[in-house]
Amino acid sequence: MSIVEKSDRLYSLLIALTLCLSAAVATSTSAAPQAVHLGERANFDYPKVPNDHRHLRRLVNNAFSYLDPAHRIIDPVSGYPVEGWNQEPAKGLFLRSFTQLTAIGAWIELLANIAAGQADNPYISRDAALDGLALAVATLGADQRDPDLAAKGLLSNFMGFDGGQRRGPLLESIERRRFTDTFGERDGQAIWQALLEKGWLHEEDNGRNGRILRREGYGALHFDGALEPYADPARQAAIMGLLDQRVVTIIFGDNANLTAALARAIGALLQPEIRDVPQVVALRDAMERFIEAQKEGYAHLFDPQTGTFMFGWDATSDRFVGWEDGRGNRVTGQMNYFINEFRGPLIFTVLRYGLPVAAIRNAGFKIKPYRLSDGRDTYALAAWDGSAFQLLGLSLFMQELRNPAWRSALETLVDIELDFSTRHKLPGLLSEAYSGRGTEYTGLIGIGDLAVTESPLDTQAPSLYSLGVAYGIAPEQVNGFLQTEWARISSLFTDHGPWEGWNTATDTVIPYQTTVHTLSLILGGINTAHENMRRYLDAKNLSGPLEALYTPGQRIDLLAAENRIIPWTAQEEPIAFAREAGTPRFASTIKGSGGLAFVLPAGQGVSLSNGTLSIRLTSETEIEDAVIAFKRATDDTHPPPAIPIEIFARVPKAEDSTIEVVLPATPALQGISEVSLTFRSHEQPARVDLAIRAFDFVPFEVALEP
Repeated sequence: MSIVEKSDRLYSLLIALTLCLSAAVATSTSAAPQAVHLGERANFDYPKVPNDHRHLRRLVNNAFSYLDPAHRIIDPVSGYPVEGWNQEPAKGLFLRSFTQLTAIGAWIELLANIAAGQADNPYISRDAALDGLALAVATLGADQRDPDLAAKGLLSNFMGFDGGQRRGPLLESIERRRFTDTFGERDGQAIWQALLEKGWLHEEDNGRNGRILRREGYGALHFDGALEPYADPARQAAIMGLLDQRVVTIIFGDNANLTAALARAIGALLQPEIRDVPQVVALRDAMERFIEAQKEGYAHLFDPQTGTFMFGWDATSDRFVGWEDGRGNRVTGQMNYFINEFRGPLIFTVLRYGLPVAAIRNAGFKIKPYRLSDGRDTYALAAWDGSAFQLLGLSLFMQELRNPAWRSALETLVDIELDFSTRHKLPGLLSEAYSGRGTEYTGLIGIGDLAVTESPLDTQAPSLYSLGVAYGIAPEQVNGFLQTEWARISSLFTDHGPWEGWNTATDTVIPYQTTVHTLSLILGGINTAHENMRRYLDAKNLSGPLEALYTPGQRIDLLAAENRIIPWTAQEEPIAFAREAGTPRFASTIKGSGGLAFVLPAGQGVSLSNGTLSIRLTSETEIEDAVIAFKRATDDTHPPPAIPIEIFARVPKAEDSTIEVVLPATPALQGISEVSLTFRSHEQPARVDLAIRAFDFVPFEVALEP
């Protein structure tokens, strides 16, 4: 199992774990509602949404009702939003008892948009939005200075609400030596074995650590069975004190989500109409101070040896977050896969703090073919679980839609998402969410053809929230999809916003809501993120550095005479190869893998960023498993990505066919010295017989469109 797959599952596990624990710190639903001045408006107004996009407007309108003060979604002490809404009365407190950084950032961003007149609604007036901002931002500043909630300026991701205080999450795993240090070698080992037998621990890292399993029958009231010898009050309290320690666990991605959201909020408050209002100026200054104070933490998370950010850091025990590698060994998690929900925040963090571009450059990615309903193959960026929110992000704001390569890639992804949902009659997009199977929250909801993982994916739990981001990319298409699917989509509506999604296996709604998802739907729908971030980038003189990151590569003909073309097979099968009139011909019966390497002159490295890779060929056979890969120059100053950049391709049997793949704008595609075209066989030998007539990279002419 890969590091990225593990990190996605760890994120889902953190949510599930917090759900299991949160009853202990639940906020009573009988608390008085937050006092919010509603004003006199009864209408919604989103200046960036055309009036004739009625279905999108109605969807966002209903999502806004989630924020009706009557529903007490906002913690009145901190000004933070709760995690979500659970319809089941017996478990209804769970999602109200804690919050997370991504939700806090989205809430602050939405309040800033309301205050700036970009999202008028009948629930929160512009004045009330400023008051809500003042409370939430002040709390953020206080929490950033609280050593029980933060370290080096970064915040612990999950926070529980407990009597007006925020509390960090419980310890997830514990080292065996902590028991021997506390109880002595003999008793410590015996207690460790008892905890394993009781089922409260699962050994990891070849027995050096144990993952804490807080399930039914866990806790001080259940010192029976293997733990009965240690039920005396002193040892019971000491054991539970070790297991239930509150920790400061810093997760890069969610902190980066918060940082980028604050920047977009500042951008919203830089609108000319309100930028000089004293309260607005003070809010911008407070948010900017918070962002600046995070610099030390992000620098700490950057690993110069691998040129990547660490996935997270347990500040309490001062070790980086990790997990088992499948062989019993603990590995440290890294942010080394590019196409995920943290892509934009990662780029922003590097730019804002002047951190090494290697963090972006060493994030690999995959591109895979998808066969549209009309039979055409198109090529698209792939996410680890094929999830729409991993592919599109919770928000788009790093000026992707002004960049021709990113715009093209994202439009292709929306085309695929809508094609798949329409073909399979899904009232939404497949994306990480509650699945409709009890309380399960999972990242394994997605389109298999756009997934890297080989794990089975759920294709029967579409949700609504990614439609917000998709709308910003392809507004007409998304509004049309909403119109077509309106009967089922509107049946998800409640007086507190739309439910998570639809379980098509049982043809029932999924009665959960998550604040992050609901706010992402609203923010995507009002479509202000690009404009707000552009104001911030301009104000911080970061637009130029961003444009430099997106610089198109140079045009290159990989069949040019100065480039070497090397045929090969892994099992040294006979190869028929010729290079006549610039057209290489390759024929072999491959029993494992083989292909062609296109090698540039020694010492030459080119940029294949922000353009189209095109290969025109004649093939006597159909090839289902071809891979195009990229290799950096040997004198490159940065290590190669742990996850290589690869394009998975299908070659049709045809006299003349062309494969065209848009390559995104990223420094990961700079310094390329070799491109390989590999053909793979599996159970049976595969016959390959083809001629390559053209193999070119053509950059887009404009890096950033006006």
